Amino acid sequence: MKIYFYQTAMFISLLFLSHTSLAEPVFAIKATIYKLQNNITIDSKIDETLKQLKPSHQPQLLASLNESALMEIGDEAQLTALEVKTNEDGSYFNATMKLKEKVDGQWESITSFMPHIPDGQTVYFSRTFKDSVWLIKLTGKRYESIVLGQESFE
Repeated sequence: MKIYFYQTAMFISLLFLSHTSLAEPVFAIKATIYKLQNNITIDSKIDETLKQLKPSHQPQLLASLNESALMEIGDEAQLTALEVKTNEDGSYFNATMKLKEKVDGQWESITSFMPHIPDGQTVYFSRTFKDSVWLIKLTGKRYESIVLGQESFE
C-alpha cells in the first residue's frame, strides 16, 4: 500500500511541476521580413501594400519576460538580426534591428532601436541598403503560459 501511495504522490508532484512550468508568462514575438525594391513606397497604406508581396522570412519565438530574445536570419553576404526585450511584467518591449551586408568584401551595418513598444502593438522597421529596402513588421504580445504563446503562432 505504501508503494502505491509514494507512486501516486510522485506522479501528482511531477504533474504539478510540469503544469506550473507551462503556466509561466511568456512573450510571443512574430516578425515578417520583406526585401523590397527601391521603387516600392512605404506609406500609410503599408498593410495593403504588404498583402501583395511575399515575405523573405517569418521567424517566431517565445521569450521569457525581462529576458533578451535574438532572431538572426541571413547568410555570409547579408544578415538581419532582431533583438527584443520586455520589461518585468511584459507590458512593453524594446526592439533593436541590425542589418549587415557585405559590400566589396567588407561588412556594413545599420542599427535601429525602438523603446517602450506597448504589449500587442505592431511596429515597422525600414532601412534602405544598396538597391533595396528591408522592411520588418514586428509584433510582440504577452501570454499567460507557454501553451497560449505557442497557440498564437498557429
